[in-house]
Amino acid sequence: MTDVVLARRLNAQTRREQILDIAATLFTQRGFEAVGMADIAAELHVSRPTIYSYFASTEAMLESLFEAKLEKFPERLSPLLPESGVVPYAALFRLLLQERELLLLLNSGGGPLFRRCRRTFLQAIESRLNLHELPAVRRRPHLLPIILNLLTSLAYERVMQTEDAAGVAADDLPDVLSSFIVAGIAGTRQPK
Repeated sequence: MTDVVLARRLNAQTRREQILDIAATLFTQRGFEAVGMADIAAELHVSRPTIYSYFASTEAMLESLFEAKLEKFPERLSPLLPESGVVPYAALFRLLLQERELLLLLNSGGGPLFRRCRRTFLQAIESRLNLHELPAVRRRPHLLPIILNLLTSLAYERVMQTEDAAGVAADDLPDVLSSFIVAGIAGTRQPK
């Protein structure tokens, strides 16, 4: 029997996961906007109607991928966030560096559709983690999306680099970035 014949015998949940795995790989390799339903079908050696029976569009696949990441990521991130005091940016950055697939997915597109999905995902992380409840964020809520975007963007850049950034050892980078962010936040405080 060939792999194609075996692939047709997958149960619905396994097939759905297989489609999402291939979609994630193609989105991160080629870019979200460059991948169509036909590309995913070809990669899986199935027909486009098979793919459409599970997902209406590549946007639906992207949303499902983000939802799956959203289930796990806040759970891992939440213990790092204090109820009060300084947010441990170095620890947040280290965690993000461990989420290579998420970082690649968050940066796999640039069109309006993708940006909307990305923004929705980042807002969902913010709300699920109740980041807006942190005292520092309550005083300056405009900083929250900036910080989250900055951390994910910097982590993505670090994941994509093969050499140390600006002469900073990879292990030291989270602490250097944390110092930079804390100093930047302190610099935005309004005088009383």
